Amino acid sequence: MDVTMRPRSAQRFGLALPVTMDGQPCACHDLSATGVLLETTQPPAVGAQVALELQYELDGRGHGVPCRGKVVRVERHGTSWNVAVALDEPLFADLEPQEGGTG
Repeated sequence: MDVTMRPRSAQRFGLALPVTMDGQPCACHDLSATGVLLETTQPPAVGAQVALELQYELDGRGHGVPCRGKVVRVERHGTSWNVAVALDEPLFADLEPQEGGTG
């Protein structure tokens, strides 16, 4: 079998964050600037547009990062589903590198 590997468009980070997808709670497995891999019990259809909110805590306060994307892959994972979403706009696209920072 000939398998062609496509290079990733952005570096991935294994990150366990709570996420909502169209208002339903799910879990984040990994995240990049251009996509996210989620685990959910109710899978959307491949090609569906979804609204996500990545949730995190900073200084004891909860925050959310809203974003939208297109479902590009859905795979059964035990009793749940892994859902890959390509984001419509890169995360943190509006951030400028800070002087003295790494990037």
